[in-house]
Amino acid sequence: MDKSVFDRFKYFMERETPVFRSYVMKKANGEILDIETLPPDDLQEMFIDEVITDGVIADLFDVEQKVVTKKRYKHGIKFGQTLSRKSIELIENISKLIETKDVSEDIELVLIPIKIIIHPDDDLIFAPYHAFENDGRQYPFYDYEGLEEVDTETFCVRISRVKREIESMLEEIIEFLCECEWEDEVYFERENDSKVDVSAILFADEDSTAAKINLAVSLHISGLHKSGDLIFDTEYDLGTGSLSFQTEGSDFELDVDDIQDLFLECWSSVNHYVQIQNEIELELEDEI
Repeated sequence: MDKSVFDRFKYFMERETPVFRSYVMKKANGEILDIETLPPDDLQEMFIDEVITDGVIADLFDVEQKVVTKKRYKHGIKFGQTLSRKSIELIENISKLIETKDVSEDIELVLIPIKIIIHPDDDLIFAPYHAFENDGRQYPFYDYEGLEEVDTETFCVRISRVKREIESMLEEIIEFLCECEWEDEVYFERENDSKVDVSAILFADEDSTAAKINLAVSLHISGLHKSGDLIFDTEYDLGTGSLSFQTEGSDFELDVDDIQDLFLECWSSVNHYVQIQNEIELELEDEI
């Protein structure tokens, strides 16, 4: 067994990283790791659950970082992913995980969202729930069939509040770009809001000069996901200034054009940053 392999990845193995650890063990035992045969599920768990960056995975598999990044995006493994393998397993085995704890006493009403409604004129996003009275079930959120419906509740948040969170996140990213040099992917997350969750990743594909921002917006509506229910995510190309919106992964049925019309203005500060950078580059080219 090659102890030097353990020494190289010791820092990452000290955390709870069972999948990553298993590949380190294979490499230490002399097995040649092939990134092409790496199962997407394992790559997803290493990247999403175990927070192992592309650079570290590339080092383990003896390939360039862009090879790992390209494989991730080929299989749709990117920031804003709503359900990792670990999350799915958690849901599937929830009854086993809570056998030793009776949580039914803490859940009097089970709130199941019906749909999400966006009303720009009133500056509101709201989602009506079906409200059921818990009859003592251990985890009624996942097993509410047959429960008596007692009332109607509604999740509600102001659109302007969501916009402020997005704009604050983007301002933080711009400040980082102005002050820091970076190579690996950089993560940003805002957890100061009980209803809105905005997270982002700064990354580059094959061309390290073509940086992009992937930003996802989630709302804590159903309580099913720790990071909230994904509403939409975006990708902004800092090289071209192009911005795309996606709602395919949303937990609700949403029209991407409506979302874009509503939140497009939030990226004005980033557009301004790109414009300034382009002007600086043009001035430098003229001086040469």
